[in-house]
Amino acid sequence: MSMVMLGYAGIITMLALAVLGMPMAYAMCVVASTGLCFTLGPVNAATQTMFVAWEQASNFSLMSIPLFIFMGSIAYHTGIVSELFVAFRRWIGFLPGGLAAAGIMAAASFGAVTGSTAAAAATMASTVIPELEKAGYDKGMASGAIAASGGLAAIIPPSVFVIIYAVLTDQSAGEMFIAILGPGLLTTALFSLYCVIRCCITPAMGPKQLHATWKERIHCLPAAIPVMLTFMIVIGGIYGGLATPTEAAALGVIGVMLIALCMGRLTKKLLVPAFKEGAKMSAAIFFLFIGGWLMARFMVTTGTTRHMVDMFVGFNMSYNTLLFAMFVLFLILGCILESTSILVLTMPFMFPITQQYGVDPVWFGVFVTMMMVLAGISPPVGLNVFVVRSVCRHIPIMTIYRGAFPFICTMVIAILAICIWPDIVLGPVRGMMGGFH
Repeated sequence: MSMVMLGYAGIITMLALAVLGMPMAYAMCVVASTGLCFTLGPVNAATQTMFVAWEQASNFSLMSIPLFIFMGSIAYHTGIVSELFVAFRRWIGFLPGGLAAAGIMAAASFGAVTGSTAAAAATMASTVIPELEKAGYDKGMASGAIAASGGLAAIIPPSVFVIIYAVLTDQSAGEMFIAILGPGLLTTALFSLYCVIRCCITPAMGPKQLHATWKERIHCLPAAIPVMLTFMIVIGGIYGGLATPTEAAALGVIGVMLIALCMGRLTKKLLVPAFKEGAKMSAAIFFLFIGGWLMARFMVTTGTTRHMVDMFVGFNMSYNTLLFAMFVLFLILGCILESTSILVLTMPFMFPITQQYGVDPVWFGVFVTMMMVLAGISPPVGLNVFVVRSVCRHIPIMTIYRGAFPFICTMVIAILAICIWPDIVLGPVRGMMGGFH
């Protein structure tokens, strides 16, 4: 067996292990370590494994991931974000489907506090779905909307997915945060608009609610202040050139803790589970990084990465055909793998291919991140769907998938929009970064 074929055999083995139920981090580590033993020898393979683990654990850019996750955990456990739903409800709840749209907008706001889609889906499921059910909303509409809107945390800065992409491809996380904001707001608007239009067509799916008085609407506005302050601290610090993403994440954690302290909600009882959840999620992501980089080294050692790039370039595909092929590949992988695993697994060989075709790296990062949101609600593995199911056990999993399907279609429309009009992504970057892109 040639070295290149050994690399492809490793990829097939890794995917088979993942489909059979082995966590992707384990599958990548096992296959890559075994493969490096064949190509470099046991001693060099062990050295590479230890070096990669140390390198990723000490990566300054990656330090922002646990900080952003912890920031979101504090916001969730101290109830800073849950009040946002009440505010949006009073302003747009009177529309057909307005309550579901309010939940989507609250989820997008939560994305400004945490980059974790799972945390956003869990928070909104526990807060919003019971209210939607009380109001007589269709269970599929309610659960599908929340499962889909949980993914908005990935495309509203700060985003863990964006940071992972930036580290894997050596891009500026600050520029990526600028680029992702427009598509994030577009997707939020499309999701909300779908709920309103769908419930206009079938009013029984989302009954209108009573109009709130102007006094009630104005009274609830202070609920937005904590999120706005946190967003200004983190994103304002990055955009203003005052802090790196890692430093801004640390400032964000301090800011959220001070806000919770001023609101009288920062207690040891709430901090302990926030620390535990943040540590678990961060450890899982770092383990994926270690496995992903080991797999990348194995593929480079065998020459598989170069073979893939040469093969794609040899097809002489057009730019649009390449994007369509990428779309289909991510769609297929999204049906069998978890989003973070896809990102860590594919970027080492897919990014060089896009650069051969002249794809803008910042635009491609936004495209990939939006595809990861799509993967989060795609059957049968959609992580956000299972998060919502774990919180609302009385709703069947197929009902959630049925409710999420229209949002999958809406997400595809948003992805097509950035393909047709790339300035949605690149325009703000050119404007804020002096036209380097």
